Amino acid sequence: MAVSTLLARFSSSRQRNVVSLVVSVSQVVIGYQNNGVAQVDAQSVTDTAPWSAALQLLNRHEITKSDIHLVLGHGLYQTLLIDDPKLSQEDIRAALPFKLKDFLSDSPSDIVADGFSSPIANRFQAFVCHKQPLLQFNAALEKRQCKLTAVSPEDVVLRQWTQLDKAEMVLTRDGQGVLQIAVFDQGKLCFQRQVRGMMIEGDQLPPLVIDDLALEIQRSLDYLRSQLKHANVSGLVVGVQGVDDTELAFQLSSRLSVSVRPQTLFETGEHQQHIALAALNRDCSPDINLFSDDLSPSRAFLTFEKMLLIWGLTGLLIVLVAAYQQWQVSQSNKALETATQSRSVAESASNHLNDQLALHVPSLNMLNDVSRAEAAITSRQKALEAVAVHDAALQQGYASVFRALSDLSRRDISVSEIAIGLDTLDIKGLAATPSSVPAWLQSFQTQKPLSGRVFEKMALTRDENERLAFSLNAKREKGEAEK
Repeated sequence: MAVSTLLARFSSSRQRNVVSLVVSVSQVVIGYQNNGVAQVDAQSVTDTAPWSAALQLLNRHEITKSDIHLVLGHGLYQTLLIDDPKLSQEDIRAALPFKLKDFLSDSPSDIVADGFSSPIANRFQAFVCHKQPLLQFNAALEKRQCKLTAVSPEDVVLRQWTQLDKAEMVLTRDGQGVLQIAVFDQGKLCFQRQVRGMMIEGDQLPPLVIDDLALEIQRSLDYLRSQLKHANVSGLVVGVQGVDDTELAFQLSSRLSVSVRPQTLFETGEHQQHIALAALNRDCSPDINLFSDDLSPSRAFLTFEKMLLIWGLTGLLIVLVAAYQQWQVSQSNKALETATQSRSVAESASNHLNDQLALHVPSLNMLNDVSRAEAAITSRQKALEAVAVHDAALQQGYASVFRALSDLSRRDISVSEIAIGLDTLDIKGLAATPSSVPAWLQSFQTQKPLSGRVFEKMALTRDENERLAFSLNAKREKGEAEK
């Protein structure tokens, strides 16, 4: 819960307020949200320029660190309906001023233009304003940490009065008292004209004036019926400043072939105040934006002040690095001096120990005595091992050898005498044939007690009964054989 609250506070702190400014030749209106409540204020343009009045209005309401949506009123921009120049969306901003140079007296480099393909076939709706006032106003906003996010014409913002999925007409009167007809097809402006010479005020609506107004509106409807191929104007929205919109809508509905209704977005206020409140919606004019960041002149990346700052920082960094390296050198010298002293002490101790060791070197006679003692000990250890082996053999006996001989008994071999010792085995007996003895000896390898026995001498003789006698003498150690 605490984490979510922290994230909410962080996101809200990063979110910038949206402020709308409607700037016209006679009045400047500001609109913004204050604690969820829409606020509007206006200031008349008298001796000062509209842009100065706009800055004064921002100062009065202490607007800083906000996104500004600027709406240009009538007289500060031009609207042109031209043949479609077939420009891509990326090339419109750069190439459109040159496409309009034949229709304007200003140089293409002094204007800003934007537009869109009109719902009327092969036509292009273009909007033009002067560049320099926008750049100066944007520079003033940057000083207040504000950002100019969009610049929209007043006519385009009127799309908010219509149903964006239909083709509808809007009847309004601007701050200068001029009646205007604007037609939007699915939110795109496709037709506009001014109706001059008609005086409509208050609740008194003269029938003759209403008839003339209805006639002008019907003419526009008839013209659009031939131009809009895929849709017809389905309704008229009435929002005339200084007139009862409900009564005027009722009067016109009986004279026109389309449905008529009063605007219901705002209950009170003047026309430009309504425009300011509608402009608080970020999507109030998605098709037109007469300002972009690339209009601002590119600032010099490297100025004299920046160079001085860079040099100063570089010098400071060099001094800090040099001081750090000098400190490291002094620390290294101290460590080297300490290590040298430790080395001297260690060498002195080593020499003293070597001298003491030289005094304790044993004599040659003592070394010889030690060698003889070690040889005597080794000889006694071998004698003890031999005695241990002999005792083990005596304890075990020769039962395994006799058992192995009995397992290898043959019909052609008869054993009459066996002499066995620790490392000896002598056998005498009778054999049926001379080959019987080697075959019998061959089978000794299958018995573990006999497999290690090696016979050095075999003798075959005849006894007094002419029987074949054999004798086998085991191989003996060298010392035993000499005995």
